[in-house]
Amino acid sequence: MKILVPIDFTSVTENALKYSIGLTGTLDVSEIILFHVVASEKDTPSALEKLNNLIAKYKEQTKVRMDSLIKAGNIFDRIGSTAAEIDAALIVMATHGIKGMQRLLGSYAMKVITNSDTAYIVVQQKPYTEIKKILVPVDYTHEVKQILPLLQSLNDKFKATFHLITEEVKDDFIKNRIRNNVMYFKAFLDDNKIPFVETGAYVASSKYKDVLKHADAINADLIVTTIDPETSIADYIMGVEEQKLVANESEIPVLCVNIKQIMNRKGNFFECI
Repeated sequence: MKILVPIDFTSVTENALKYSIGLTGTLDVSEIILFHVVASEKDTPSALEKLNNLIAKYKEQTKVRMDSLIKAGNIFDRIGSTAAEIDAALIVMATHGIKGMQRLLGSYAMKVITNSDTAYIVVQQKPYTEIKKILVPVDYTHEVKQILPLLQSLNDKFKATFHLITEEVKDDFIKNRIRNNVMYFKAFLDDNKIPFVETGAYVASSKYKDVLKHADAINADLIVTTIDPETSIADYIMGVEEQKLVANESEIPVLCVNIKQIMNRKGNFFECI
């Protein structure tokens, strides 16, 4: 599998590179591609030199091949399209968090993610740690069950324990759908001998606060969240809880899965992990 790492030459994106190198100890990674988007072609030579300097800095830390790639254009479009072009199975992207005006304009990271059908792990400054505890929110949607093959793949590689946190609602119809989803999750995990723990509940309106509280309590190494590509950027700007989760204050890495497209993409994360 190939990992694409967007780089803007800040320390947080350099940490995304280090996180990717950490993943190579467990995942079957064939190549790490350091990717930078320039405003115009005239900026390419300088950016290429910086990318190659990063490769030289870290090449002794991994046996996996590292390459540099530069394209001109808009970062919101270029990351996802480039991942598809090179058949990357995973994008490891750093976020600077939701700061200042971004609280009004929406998380840049979220805009990039919703334009891609490739799985993302979004990191901040927290260094790579072996992935052993994975927090998985379970809601009422039919699509959430589509992440189960991914959980099986993650368990195969990381031997992780999954901590299920369930959406809590008052509506009886929705409550029954959630109960059925939880039963489906538990049956799948039991049948495949995948360790899991039911770790509590969250309310949709306070999903970020509730999920992060449980993630901190179990010292989670990774949070899994699903992204709906049909959710408009305006919805994310208005404060969808996933936006805050991706840029969480505890700096826990978040695996973002575009459930409507990733399952059918050739060379996807599920097949390559």
